[in-house]
Amino acid sequence: MAEPLPPEVLARGDFLRFGAAAGLGLAALSMAQPAAPPRRVARAPIPLALAPLQGVLDLYINEGYLKMVDDTLVYHRGFGSRPTDIGDPSPSLTTEPTVITAAGDVVQSRSYPLGAPVPPRGTPTPVGPDPVNPGQYFIRRNYWASYFPPRTVIAESGSTVRLRVQNRLGKPHVLTVFGAGPDGGDLTSGSIAPDSVALLEFDCPPPGTYIFADPTNAPVERVLGLFGVLVVIDPDHRWEIAEGRASFERQWVWICHAVEPRWAAMEASGQTVDPVQTRAVPRYFTLNGRSGFESLGITFDDELNLASEEETLISGYPRQLDVRQFGEGSELGTLRGGQLVRLVNPGIAFHQMHFHGNHIWTVGKNNIDWPRGEGFVDGDGHVILQQWEDVVELEPMNRKDCIIPIKRPPDAIDPVWFARTTDWVYPMHCHAEPSQTAAGGLYPGGLVAHWTLKGPDTGGAR
Repeated sequence: MAEPLPPEVLARGDFLRFGAAAGLGLAALSMAQPAAPPRRVARAPIPLALAPLQGVLDLYINEGYLKMVDDTLVYHRGFGSRPTDIGDPSPSLTTEPTVITAAGDVVQSRSYPLGAPVPPRGTPTPVGPDPVNPGQYFIRRNYWASYFPPRTVIAESGSTVRLRVQNRLGKPHVLTVFGAGPDGGDLTSGSIAPDSVALLEFDCPPPGTYIFADPTNAPVERVLGLFGVLVVIDPDHRWEIAEGRASFERQWVWICHAVEPRWAAMEASGQTVDPVQTRAVPRYFTLNGRSGFESLGITFDDELNLASEEETLISGYPRQLDVRQFGEGSELGTLRGGQLVRLVNPGIAFHQMHFHGNHIWTVGKNNIDWPRGEGFVDGDGHVILQQWEDVVELEPMNRKDCIIPIKRPPDAIDPVWFARTTDWVYPMHCHAEPSQTAAGGLYPGGLVAHWTLKGPDTGGAR
């Protein structure tokens, strides 16, 4: 058990201490505040930022209003990186991308590996042309950093994850990291009373993708926005899913979400949503927090467009890909593989991610590799086998690892392929059709993206 925190780093209210040992956080020292009344009331402001503490990532449970793709303001809650109140015009409702290193440092960074070159506008440039395969390129191995979207915490294997959470709202809340405990169990802060602070500390789980969220009155709190993603990476295998698993050029995290404005309005007014009595009918669908033309990076806001290209809009130069061994190179220092897409669904809608241009290769689900041979059908009728997929099913609270090959499309005949002079851009959209709209009718205003097969590189080797 680590040493207790000194009192000067604590905000007013409770302090709950959860250790990496002894069940990983099932006991607490609690001085409970009275429960908030069922309607919104004026509350005295609590201290703003917590005093920084080495090796600790601070999260603030905030509330506020976010603009949807049709300019509608919808009430949200979230784990923010700074304290804000409901009237803030730019509320902090998402965690800024942060890296927790094996050495114990907490570094706010949109890219990982730390110090690795960032790909221009998100697109890794190649080593140079592949002389054996005209129109294709040698791809750099173990070179490019990847950009990560808001809500993402990257932890290196061997680190200790310390999440200090301040609840700034009028109801108790909880932070749970699903499947990150011993034997795949959940880790939880326990109940955090209003105006109180808790520390959840645990040994970093095995490499993979984990969801953290507030399970209170499930699924209401995570629908309102109280969720995030923990990505665990082996620092000795930073361009592999894990040691001995698929290699990649760079990786992407795609976080899917569904917004239910009626639930939001009820909670904003001080009511408590009963998800059985008031059935969810999501009306907005986001990918990495954006929808429609914002997700596609085709707005009048250049900064927003650039962020979409770096974090969401997959792009790369075509290469000769060998699915039998993603790490095989054509020459020293090169890679014969694609790019990794971590599909994450903390929401409540079933998504069916459909890529045009190339099928994608599904490697595994929920941090478990699927077999390459002798697959089987599970109890829900799903084929459990690594394979090319046209549509990838993504159920609520599930994660899937997929490789997009960034290769010549199989239907591109030679005269067309050798005549191309520009980028080829292909859509990605969800085949669950309601997800393509906003407010029940604005199309395509929902969960959409695209990916780009880059045109001929006239710059030569880089």
